Amino acid sequence: MTQSYISIGSNIDATKNIANAKRELSNIFTCTYSDNFYSEAEGFKGKDFINLVAGFETSLDPISLTQTLKSLEEKIGRDINQKGMRDRVIDLDLILFGDLIMKDQGIELPSSDIEDYLFVLEPLAEIAGDIKHPVSKQTFLSLLSKIKS
Repeated sequence: MTQSYISIGSNIDATKNIANAKRELSNIFTCTYSDNFYSEAEGFKGKDFINLVAGFETSLDPISLTQTLKSLEEKIGRDINQKGMRDRVIDLDLILFGDLIMKDQGIELPSSDIEDYLFVLEPLAEIAGDIKHPVSKQTFLSLLSKIKS
């Protein structure tokens, strides 16, 4: 079993779709969830987002887990046009898979989103603050304090 973390975000019926995502994820995994974090749309004009991070252990490999997340997105109502910087029903992205470092088949681990977006790092630091980033070897709380200072 590998400890994994995913980022969750929505800005279309966000409260409802975040609740749906948590229900679907909890049907598959035993999850720990961060609090909800609220942020403005970045890179486009859109409604504000609700973002959070979920952590869980899985026996799936990163590719199978990513496919599972994409299937859940579709089940919740995300369509193929909701890619890139735009409004979305739900976004479920694998951001950390143990201490695995990889860039293959469209999967980047650890995700650069951790260091690029406060709305990913802040909820991750809340539930996994003492865990070290696989590349920088700094804890997520330490990374967060550097960004916020």
